[in-house]
Amino acid sequence: MAEQFRRVCWLSLFGLVAIQSALAESEVAATQEPAAVSLTVKRSGAWILVESPSFRCWSQLPESDARLLAESCETWRNRLRTTWISEPAPEAWVPKCEVLVHPDRTAYNQALRRPGDVSVGSTIMNFDQGRTVQRRIDVRADASDWSNAALPHELTHVVLGERFGGHALPRWADEGIAMLSESADKSQERLENLRSVLAQGPTLSMVDLTQMNRLPQPQFRDAFYSQSVGLTSFLVRKSTPAKFADFVADSVVEGMDNALLQHYSLNGVGTLQREWNEWVRQPAAMSFVSLPIQVGKASTVAVAP
Repeated sequence: MAEQFRRVCWLSLFGLVAIQSALAESEVAATQEPAAVSLTVKRSGAWILVESPSFRCWSQLPESDARLLAESCETWRNRLRTTWISEPAPEAWVPKCEVLVHPDRTAYNQALRRPGDVSVGSTIMNFDQGRTVQRRIDVRADASDWSNAALPHELTHVVLGERFGGHALPRWADEGIAMLSESADKSQERLENLRSVLAQGPTLSMVDLTQMNRLPQPQFRDAFYSQSVGLTSFLVRKSTPAKFADFVADSVVEGMDNALLQHYSLNGVGTLQREWNEWVRQPAAMSFVSLPIQVGKASTVAVAP
């Protein structure tokens, strides 16, 4: 029986951060873009399907924007995989990743069968004995930043699913990594949210944050999301994104304390807490690592009428 693996991302209420200073090593790798991809276009009523080597993108966008969407997904896939897996993307995904851009919240909720859902994006992946059997992303085109925040966020979850072969990541790292793909505007919003949480609370200890495997109570959700991205950025800055992903994998197998010592020479979560406390005592000087993941042309994709 296929193992179920889901990543549902709540982007409209709770914030994470993305970032501001460059990682030269990742920038060099991310410039190695794939050659132009071949596209096929089909129509079904109001919907247009643009198919690329690794994606099937369904939308109600103008054809030029629908093509741009598929091209951008291919570029993001390459950049994300190069950043977090430290090697170019392999052969095209099989099965392809279905990307559904719904015109509004009503259509989005109906497609996911989740009445009342206020999220902007959702990712579903299914695995059978470590082999991917489904990749699917749903986003809402009535959200102003769906094409340069929600979509790359969800694509990050798909790439992470490939990297970890269907094994669940620690919740803080899964969300923290995905938020590093958001747009510059969203990054600034998340940064301000983190500063607000640190100034006004409540906050989570490093022990509570790193051991959490489900969403906390509502009063701690801002802290969970903002501290997750803050901690992810904090540790990525100490090495590289790919090495951080290796650390996350080892933390699942060997435990957090052993992985911190092995990868960052930190003597367990207690030492991590002290270094974090020192860092957050300087909120005006806080900065976050900037990953060369953004696909500039994707921001021109129009909102569906």
